[in-house]
Order: sequence, then structure tokens, then C-alpha cells
Amino acid sequence: MRFLKSIASKALLNAALFSFILILPITIYSGVTNPDISAIGQVFGGMTDAVDSKDQGEPTLKIGEAEIVLDAYLNPFFKGILTLSGGEEGVGVEEAYMSMVKGLPYGLGIKAGKYRLGFGKVNPSHPHSYPFIAPPRSSMSLLPGEDGFNETALQISEFLPMPGDWASTLNVDVLEGKQFHPGQEKTRLGYLGRWANDFLLGDQTALETGISATTGIDDVERDTRISIFGADFKTKFYMSGASQLVIQGEGILRQGHLSDTVAGTFNSKNRMGFHTFLDYRYHTQYNGGVFFEQWENGLQSTDRAFRVFAGYAVLEESTLLRIYYERFLPEVGDAVNTVSIQALFSMGPHKAHQF
Repeated sequence: MRFLKSIASKALLNAALFSFILILPITIYSGVTNPDISAIGQVFGGMTDAVDSKDQGEPTLKIGEAEIVLDAYLNPFFKGILTLSGGEEGVGVEEAYMSMVKGLPYGLGIKAGKYRLGFGKVNPSHPHSYPFIAPPRSSMSLLPGEDGFNETALQISEFLPMPGDWASTLNVDVLEGKQFHPGQEKTRLGYLGRWANDFLLGDQTALETGISATTGIDDVERDTRISIFGADFKTKFYMSGASQLVIQGEGILRQGHLSDTVAGTFNSKNRMGFHTFLDYRYHTQYNGGVFFEQWENGLQSTDRAFRVFAGYAVLEESTLLRIYYERFLPEVGDAVNTVSIQALFSMGPHKAHQF
């Protein structure tokens, strides 16, 4: 009898072990149907004396852009990310792409879908991660797109082998190209490349430098090409008490064309611009800094803007409070003063990025 019980117990144990082996892969890859879900929202308040504002001189309060982020590993080699964003005017797909995170030789990576393109340091980041609240006016003027340089694209990246504390990455993207010629339905492909380098300068300083270039057709009927070049840097000084000082800047040269509807001409035009800022973070909860930018606009004049900004994280990065003052100095017209306040909150694993 004991012999039979022993046989039965071993049979049950083997059956349980076999079932566990079958169920384990399903458990591991359950993230395919149950992605991480995050939500980011923001509330704005402010006042401006801009003459073209309908609320000139009046305090305002409004809901900002909200985001829903879904991300998951599709399998051990690919990861997928979907970002929905919008506000009172509707909701749209801001990003939807997959990336191959491992499995390719020689440090190669692949990314495909719709995403914020890697031109410079600011454009790839979502606006809610900027310490100065609003995107730089210079970048918005010189790069394609109304809400950032964001297109459907295919990217191949390579992590280059370098000696010592030097990390180097090369990205090449093939773009759908429609943001180079908005309003024209025909598709003409565009291209983008970026070479980024990270260095450790001792135990308390890190430096990142990068150069970017992109090109596309800015008028399909005339078959004219636009080319944009950029150079950027970011230096981070690590201080005592988890404090940091960040100095960052970016310059852009745009070689494109301007259409004069009155004269009926379409002429070549080069425009340049840059921005730079200093951001001091005190004990991870507080930050403050200054920002300056200058750029040539489409009206053949040079505009400038100066900002002072500050922020506070309530216990941790799930809740951020920010404020900035901007003085916009157009070459033609009167100076514009703006004060903006932002309350930013996030739920889920995708945080609003601590400053």
C-alpha cells in the first residue's frame, strides 16, 4: 500500500512540475496583452501682455496636453510603445513604434513607427519634461512640424566601440517626409542622421556632444530640397547632496526656401538660431535656471527671448510645480512679457521626468 502511495505521489509531483513548465512561458510573456499603462496630466495658469492674445492682460487657467502611455515587451527582442496625447480639441497618436532592444550583432538596433525624431537634445523629449515649460521658440521656428519634429520613420542605430569612458552612438533614419512639405499630399522620403558622444570627465562631470542633419523636399511641385544641420552639447556637474548643475545648448542652421505670395517668388533662404540654458537642481526637489535664445524668423528679422524658471517636486517626481517668466524680444514689434505656472502630475511607471 505504501508503495502504491509513493508511486501516486511521484506521479502527482511530476504532473504538477510539467504543468508549471507549460504555464511559465505564458506568465513570462503576459505583458504582451497587459502593457504598463501611465497617464500624465497638467494644468496651466498665466498672464501675457501680447497684443495678439485674446486674453491680453488677463489671468488665465486651462488644462494642458494630457498623455496616455502604453509600453510592453512584445517578446524578448522587441518592445512596443504607444503614446496618445490631446486636450480639449481632441486626441491623437503622438508616438507609436516598436524597437528591437537585443538580438542583432555588432550593437545594432532597429526602431520603426511614429516617434519624435532624434534631431538635437530637445526635440526627442516630450514637452512635459522641459524645465522651462514651453519648447524653445528657435527650435519651433527652424525645425519642421508644428508640435515638434515628429514623423513616421525607420531607424537603424549602431553603438560604436570606443576606448575608455567614451560612448558613441550613430543613428540613421528614413522619414516619411511630409513635415518638410505640409499641405502637399504627395510623399517624398526624407533622411536624418545623428552622431552622439558621451564622456566622463573625472568623477563629477559628464559631457555629451552631438551633431545632427536632416534633409527632405520642401516643395513637391518645384522639387526643391531643404537641409537642416544642428550641433548640441550638455554638461552635467555632480555636486554634494544629490545636487546637479546642467549647462546645455543647441545651434541650428536651416537651408531652405521662402515663398513670397505677393511677388510670386520662391527663393532660397538660410536661417540660423540657437538656445542655451543653465539649470541648477538642489537636492533633487528644487531647481532653477535661466534660458536665452536667438533665431532668424521667416520675415527676415532676428528675434530673441529670455526666460527665468524654477520648479519644485512634491516628495517625488509624480507631482511637479513649475513657473517661468519670459521676455520675448522680436526685432519688429513690441516686447512681450509672459508668466506661466504649471502643475504636472503622473500616474504609473512612466513618470514626468524629474526636471
